[in-house]
Amino acid sequence: MIDGAVDAAFAFLVYVGPPALFVFFLLKGALIGKPLPTTVFLPGYVVAISAGPLEAAGVVLVSSSAYVCGQLLVYAGARRGGRSYVTSSPRTGITEARLRRAEELFDRYGGPGIFLTNFVPYLRGLILIPAGIAAYPAPRVAVYALASTAIYHAAIVAIALGAMSVLR
Repeated sequence: MIDGAVDAAFAFLVYVGPPALFVFFLLKGALIGKPLPTTVFLPGYVVAISAGPLEAAGVVLVSSSAYVCGQLLVYAGARRGGRSYVTSSPRTGITEARLRRAEELFDRYGGPGIFLTNFVPYLRGLILIPAGIAAYPAPRVAVYALASTAIYHAAIVAIALGAMSVLR
């Protein structure tokens, strides 16, 4: 069933284009779209549209800004509602152990931890929960999240572009 949903979501993404890309990554950043793999969808989309450098830059811009908007929704929710904002939602699937790990990382590294954990699949975005609870300054959260997300997405897109040029 998951494979069918992933295939349907990818077909929709390719058909609709950048608006669907934005919504997809907004959901990913908001911890709702976790079953849909970024490392498959992002390069797959780049290959499916035969992106050149300009289109690839657009893909990085749209996906990164949308992902960070989703992360900021999590941050804002945690800032208002604390841990229960996230743990009460059945859609996020965040275990207590993963949440504790995110809290430990934020306590230890603070803002730079936001930057670093955005490179780690299955951990990306979770640190925004303790950042929100701690009322860490929103502009800093946005800068750390956007910088790391843009680098992460640019690397994935660059690999896809490289693979396309090898296959040509």
